[in-house]
Amino acid sequence: MTLTTHQWALQSSKDSAPGTIVIEFPNGLPTAPSRKQKQKTSELEQQLKKAEAAQRRRMQAEAIRKILGQESSRKKREDKFKKLKEELAQERAANAMMLPSNTIRLVMGPTGTVLKFSEDMGLPSILDSKSPPLRIESYT
Repeated sequence: MTLTTHQWALQSSKDSAPGTIVIEFPNGLPTAPSRKQKQKTSELEQQLKKAEAAQRRRMQAEAIRKILGQESSRKKREDKFKKLKEELAQERAANAMMLPSNTIRLVMGPTGTVLKFSEDMGLPSILDSKSPPLRIESYT
């Protein structure tokens, strides 16, 4: 009588071949070890994990923006601040060039001391090129 594949598999499992190790469990199969319960983490550890995850997300978002050639919001803010700062500097420079009427400005800087007179005052006669040069002496 010929056996089907299923019958042959059943028969061969019952008649274990020599060299096959058979393990018997007289009390039945042992229970599977229970999965280790996740240890409850402290609130501080949870906050630390959240902060680390947020930092990773920010870094990934920044990397994606760089790859795509987009500017980050921080970069946009810095550029906007830099542009505003340059505009203010230009405005101050323009205002420094124009003096209100009847104004004399003394500017002492690392390159020397400069006297500026407003347009409506004109150059004082003492500083006129026809008069002898003004001699300034300092006493210490």
